[in-house]
Amino acid sequence: MQTDIPLKRLTALRAEDLLPLLGEASATVAAVETLELPATATRLDNVIRLRDTSGREHLHVIEWQGYHDRAVLWRLASYLAWLGQRNPELPVIGTVIYLTPDTDVGSAIRQTVGGRDVIDWRVPTVRLWELDAADAVRQGGLGLTVLSPLMQGATVPLVEEAIAQVLAQAPLPQQADLLSILGVFAEPLVDTNRFIRLVGRETLMASDLLTYLMDEKLAEVERRYAGPMQQAVEDVVVARFPNTPVVLVRNIRAVTDPDQLGTLLRDMLHAPDQAAAEAILATIGPSSSSTGT
Repeated sequence: MQTDIPLKRLTALRAEDLLPLLGEASATVAAVETLELPATATRLDNVIRLRDTSGREHLHVIEWQGYHDRAVLWRLASYLAWLGQRNPELPVIGTVIYLTPDTDVGSAIRQTVGGRDVIDWRVPTVRLWELDAADAVRQGGLGLTVLSPLMQGATVPLVEEAIAQVLAQAPLPQQADLLSILGVFAEPLVDTNRFIRLVGRETLMASDLLTYLMDEKLAEVERRYAGPMQQAVEDVVVARFPNTPVVLVRNIRAVTDPDQLGTLLRDMLHAPDQAAAEAILATIGPSSSSTGT
């Protein structure tokens, strides 16, 4: 399940609805920010700038976890450390929200050396499957409503109720995106065609998020197709020219376009000798400046 884009969009649209999950129900949202992490050339999404009842601001990072990753707690710790260095005057908080039981790697970082605990850091965590879906739909805000298919007791009628609630309550500019996000999480419960009929194709097509999700799906299909094709090209190179430098054979993994892989496979099948094959491989990857040894 590709969840990164929907959850980033949900945080941006309905951050105030998520505050009860974070233990921040009394705070107000001042901003939802995306920050550049120059050390890793990536972005830190889902940073909510909150204001408490006294008017003081603090930062709260949401780490949505939709896959099993033993490093997630350390990753959150690194984000908080970076934010603390960048904003030493602001309190910085973080919460991991696990989407499904198979993503859960715990709620503490513990390090033991010589039988002695040297680190014991408790990480605030939320396990969505432990929450009640009916309560989310009927008592929570729209942010929790679209997450309800991941919660305990989620049913097809509840999904239909959630759709009706979004249509009735969401501001028009948010409707299409919220319904698209709801559709992603409701997929195990409601057939895609039925969901489209309930929502309306025109409504979903108004969502920019739908375009992103379609691009993700196409990229996933391309990756699945590219793997076997890449392996086929590598097998031909190794079979015909076993002395080809490994660094050049690895360049094949840089090609993911199916048409280009097909052309490369034909080129490797018809290359007259190893020198010709190496010349082609040298043009397709990071080794293009050197054939290596």
